Amino acid sequence: MLFVSNCLCLSLYLLMSINYRWCCCSILVHPIGVEANAWPDFSPSSYSYRYRRDGLPNNNEVDLGTTLVAIKYSQGVIVAADTRTSVGGYVSNKFAYKINPIFELEGNADDGYDSDSSAVSSSCVLCRSGSAADTQWLAQNAKRQFGKRSLERPNYRPTIKEVAYFLRYLVRDTQNQDSTSLQASLICAGYDAVERKGQIHCITPGGSVWEEDDFCVSGSGSTILLGYLDSLFDTKNVSSTYTEEETIELVAKLLRLSISRDGSSGGLIRLYVINKNGLKEHTFFPENPTASS
Repeated sequence: MLFVSNCLCLSLYLLMSINYRWCCCSILVHPIGVEANAWPDFSPSSYSYRYRRDGLPNNNEVDLGTTLVAIKYSQGVIVAADTRTSVGGYVSNKFAYKINPIFELEGNADDGYDSDSSAVSSSCVLCRSGSAADTQWLAQNAKRQFGKRSLERPNYRPTIKEVAYFLRYLVRDTQNQDSTSLQASLICAGYDAVERKGQIHCITPGGSVWEEDDFCVSGSGSTILLGYLDSLFDTKNVSSTYTEEETIELVAKLLRLSISRDGSSGGLIRLYVINKNGLKEHTFFPENPTASS
């Protein structure tokens, strides 16, 4: 009889201990206001830190950093970017493409724009910084829109300014339709065969468009380069005196400086030369000033 009583007491004690521990764990794991069996949030907004748990915009967003550079020279424009895509401290892609060609149209002596016998190309690229998803969507929309216009209108030559203001419209229209805005700071650059010169337009996250006279930088690494570029352009007009080789060397140097100091910039240096002959891509290793391709 005593043995049975001891067994019952021990069983009751174990049961009470298990229930107590389960209650404590439940309180710690499932705080008040959170559903105990809620599924984890795997939405893109959750991973990009654009929304808090209550669905409102997060004031402490984690920006996707990069370094973008665009500089005019005597024959056109040279743009460059690093290839690292990061989310906070995590490197999600080491070899990303952050420069998207929007159009590249060969010239024609009979198109009404070119009076010379030689063909003059009109080319435009979009340099992207901000949210990778947002800026990819903007680049795809711009490329599709101007490709459609070229099919619908024979001999149509889009200008760099048209692309910049179309991107501005997309950024502003998204802000008007939704309480949230796109995370996008863009550089729209290229060679305009209509005006026969290189152009650089900066589109800010708020939707403002600025045409730059000499250079434009964007991204988290831009703050490292602005002082150096200001001092350089105070003494020398790069856009009218630099050759293509000298400008390539300068742009590659700027990206190496940014990569060495900015934790969100890294990978390779991808560079585009844009002039009347079209687009030409170069790839550099940050440790080696020689182009690899």
